[in-house]
Amino acid sequence: MYAGHVGFALGASSLRRRVPLLLLLIAAELPDWLDVGVCSLDMDRGPFGLYTHGLPVIGALALTLAFVYVATKRDYFGAFVVALTVASHYGLDFLTGIKPTWLGGPVVGLELYNRPFVEVTLEVITIVVGWWLYRRTFPEERRSTWPMYAILISLLVLQAVGAAAFYLNVGGQMKC
Repeated sequence: MYAGHVGFALGASSLRRRVPLLLLLIAAELPDWLDVGVCSLDMDRGPFGLYTHGLPVIGALALTLAFVYVATKRDYFGAFVVALTVASHYGLDFLTGIKPTWLGGPVVGLELYNRPFVEVTLEVITIVVGWWLYRRTFPEERRSTWPMYAILISLLVLQAVGAAAFYLNVGGQMKC
C-alpha cells in the first residue's frame, strides 16, 4: 500500500488542520522510505530486513516525530495525529502484506496482495475516504474546484500505475 498511505495522511489532516500536510505525508510514508534507504545501502537484511516495518521501529518513528513536533509547536493533539499517522503504516500494511512484529517475533498480515481485486479496492477506498475527509476541511466554494479533484485523480492514477507495476511485475524481480 503506497497511495493508500497518502490517503490516510489526507484524512489525518482533517483531524488537525494546523499540522502541515507535508509532515503528515512524510509520517505516512516514513517506514517505506527508511526501507528504501536500508535497501540502497545493500546491507545484509536477513529474511525481513532490519525490521523497518516492525512494531518497535514504527513505534520509535512515531514517538520521535511526535516529540519533535510537540517540541517545536507545543501542540499535543497535533503530535498525537503525527504519531497516529506513522503508526497507521503498520495497520495498513498488515492488511495488504505480511510484516514482522519484532526481532524473533511472529510475521503477521492478511496478505491481500495475493487477492489483487480486494487489495486494490481497499486501497482505492482508503484514498477516496482520506481525500473526502481532507476536502471537507476547505470552505464550500473550494471543495469542488479542479485542484481538489486533481489530487484525487492523481492518487488514483498513481494507485493504478503502482498496482499494474506490482501485479504485472514490470521490471522483473525486485531486489529488496
